[in-house]
Amino acid sequence: MFIRSLFALITVSASSLVLAQTTVLDGVYNNAQAQRGARTYNNICADCHEGGEPDAAPLFDEDFVDRWRDVPLDFLYGFISTNMPGDDAGNLTEAVYVDTVAFLLKENGYPAGTANLAATDMGNILLVGKAGPQPLPANTLVRVTGCLKVEGESAQLTNGAPIARVRTADETTPAEIALSMNEAAGDAIYTLNKGAEFNASALAGQKVQAKGVLTKQETGAATINLLSLTATGASCG
Repeated sequence: MFIRSLFALITVSASSLVLAQTTVLDGVYNNAQAQRGARTYNNICADCHEGGEPDAAPLFDEDFVDRWRDVPLDFLYGFISTNMPGDDAGNLTEAVYVDTVAFLLKENGYPAGTANLAATDMGNILLVGKAGPQPLPANTLVRVTGCLKVEGESAQLTNGAPIARVRTADETTPAEIALSMNEAAGDAIYTLNKGAEFNASALAGQKVQAKGVLTKQETGAATINLLSLTATGASCG
């Protein structure tokens, strides 16, 4: 279960969003699950998330949705099932974690249906805001790949693959590098700020993985403040 959840956290990309035809607006859980999840929340989660722990953010507001939206639902499920509760991380049953996700959907205003939400379904369910899929908000942590071009102090990725949302951006993993190495080239252009701090000139002309903070996004382009820059080992060609 841990491996599946971790893999879900690092494989979220625009290409996976295309496959996620169903969204949380389509009634992907049922009320019985949400009621069970409410009991878990009240017994285990509420003390921290309702002010008992300063670092535990509220779970029922637009900021919560913005932190998790426009990725498959297993991005949220994978985080919860490996990191929560904070004092006993990952040690609840799969059913309890699934019910908790159902409760979070209900409390954030997403409609219930008759379907029984399952962990294995979440990779094909897109978590979106109330208005449907939208560009990622500024200050989101992201991963992108492409061919690195450096001119003076300016660094860009060309032939960029779609943006992928990630949970951490100041380090990378072998699994992420393998994904980036095999990711098909796209037509996006990404401007990379702080390239000199990551010795970008030494990687010029190579296919690289860049991770950082999304500061601006437009159609086919984005600007990212770098937090890590790594060669994938693949050719730009």
